Amino acid sequence: MTGSEHRRALPFLPFAVVGVAGSDGYGVDHSTLTLAICELVHVTNELFSARCTGGGITLAEAEVLTTKAHKWVVDHYQPVLGPSHTTKLHRMAAHLLDEFRLRGNLYDGNTAYNETLHKAVKKAYNLTNHRRDQFIEQLILVEQVSRILLDDGADDPASAPSSDASSDPEYDSESSDARQRRRRRRRRRGGARRRQYAKQYTIAHLAHIHGLPGLGTELGVSDSTTLRCAKSLYYGDPARPRRGRMSHTVRAAQSFHGAPWFDWVRYRGPGGELRVGQAALVTQARSGAWVRLVVRRAESTPATKGCVLTKYGCERLQWSVPADGNAARLDAVEAKDIVRWLSVEYDWEDLCERHGATVMPDKVPKTTAELRAARFFVIAFVSERAREEGDWEEGDCENE
Repeated sequence: MTGSEHRRALPFLPFAVVGVAGSDGYGVDHSTLTLAICELVHVTNELFSARCTGGGITLAEAEVLTTKAHKWVVDHYQPVLGPSHTTKLHRMAAHLLDEFRLRGNLYDGNTAYNETLHKAVKKAYNLTNHRRDQFIEQLILVEQVSRILLDDGADDPASAPSSDASSDPEYDSESSDARQRRRRRRRRRGGARRRQYAKQYTIAHLAHIHGLPGLGTELGVSDSTTLRCAKSLYYGDPARPRRGRMSHTVRAAQSFHGAPWFDWVRYRGPGGELRVGQAALVTQARSGAWVRLVVRRAESTPATKGCVLTKYGCERLQWSVPADGNAARLDAVEAKDIVRWLSVEYDWEDLCERHGATVMPDKVPKTTAELRAARFFVIAFVSERAREEGDWEEGDCENE
């Protein structure tokens, strides 16, 4: 899974909810569907690894991999969804080994390049009236007209500036004054925007609106101290190129593109021990020299018996709540102490057993008992390397 797929698509774990919904009426075990999806991710991660796309794979390794793919189609896919006679499933179950023997990799049979070439044709087709007996002629006509226009534009000499406007000194003076006034207005508007984003809050106010009791104590400042807030924090090497910076950005925003976005991270505690937590707030001094990421700490918890996700290396978590407290413990983390970004999802099986299959996490009551009962999984299938390779938009690289 690439970073963009993980961010934009539904994570695979919510499909376990479908299995839970059907288990009461039909006796279908939800773990069967979860197992099928986990095995699919495991197999596809190997199929799209470097050794299968040109790095080199031995015949013995290819035989093991093709056996796994065939087993997934026969033993996992068909028992859940029934027989499905599709080309891709047939190739995955029967012809992977032939592909390895013929080409030595799976990349040469990739159709992504040809499919990319279809985009220009599809855009031109959308300009037609979609009539099968006419759109071919219309596409040819559009191509010919565009070629003629491009050729005419290349033959025309560059137009010289108007002599009337340039010869009038009064006209030039007025234009210069108008341009300066426009620049001043833009600077004033830009300054107003910067002042708006640089709004400061007291620690007591931040603790109240974000639900972070003990925030001042953890930051080592009084409740009357004023700090600025940000929606993201960059960690890693500042010399990395702009595209790589996105993969080292932690979000902590109550509203980002219209929805809450709070990343999970693995970081080092005061004694150097590794911890896991969810980003809750990014605070910084007015100068920007002092920046801290406030994290709600989580801790490992034993897995349930026969848990499918634990079998595939997923770590089960719970909130780290003091015995006499009603909120998760907080940690103030510097950028240098962040180890990596994590992909974390709810334990959907546990959530459905406690609240039913139709209740989503944002509808769960926000009580202390629910805080102690909530369970999560660190998804082992999503790596930070995959997040780096995702096609992130450059606009997402900026701090809000």
